Amino acid sequence: MLLSSLLLVSASLVSHVAAHGYVPFIKINGQTIPGWNVNTDGYTTPQPIRVVRPTKPDSGFISDPSSKDITCSIGNSKLPPGPITATVAAGGTVEVLWNTWPIGHYGPVLNYMAKCPTSDCSTWKGDSGSPWFKIQQSVYANGEWASDTLAKTGFKYSVKIPSKITPGSYLLRHENLALHGAASLGGAQFYPVCIQLTVTGGGSLNPSGLSFPGTYKATDPGILFNPYQGEAANQAYVPPGGAVYPGLN
Repeated sequence: MLLSSLLLVSASLVSHVAAHGYVPFIKINGQTIPGWNVNTDGYTTPQPIRVVRPTKPDSGFISDPSSKDITCSIGNSKLPPGPITATVAAGGTVEVLWNTWPIGHYGPVLNYMAKCPTSDCSTWKGDSGSPWFKIQQSVYANGEWASDTLAKTGFKYSVKIPSKITPGSYLLRHENLALHGAASLGGAQFYPVCIQLTVTGGGSLNPSGLSFPGTYKATDPGILFNPYQGEAANQAYVPPGGAVYPGLN
């Protein structure tokens, strides 16, 4: 009886972890570029070099927004094993291809960028200072959370790169924030992914001002939030990280 119970608990935990998504590919100008495959890349020797920052070998979430993992992923303290980047024109689009995302993990999809201090983003963690700025967000519209929209449209999300930022090397921080347990303090689930980009063209805008960790607080109304309050509350939801930086396009 005890063994059966343990097996049921184990199966439940495996199912819970398996339900969470990761980003094994991105697409730019029709070209599919390998991201980080949680099921294989962390177990490969030598470790493959990907444009999506590596994470520990699971697709779990971050619950503490003050953790250094909040910058890019679980295990953010470990930098990529070598330099690599994907090139995109300012004003262009990076399509982020998740392997899956569960319906009902309600929440916004948030996108930030930070200019790397050198041409090689792989040597920079992005977890100090305030180099980040918000470029795009999808929240709640037409009776549906952005996360459910992502799940219903092939697990794809298109991020428009600002047209007026200066050219150079950037980290794109793409994040699903799951709120299905966020009515309780510490119940929000953060799934950030960082993508190393080289932006060409552009203008002279060099925004900054946000920090990860630092910008998010566990008590922020967009983090400590009950998505089951009803339509009016969901429509009034204000995500963490503030507004999109003005004048980007």
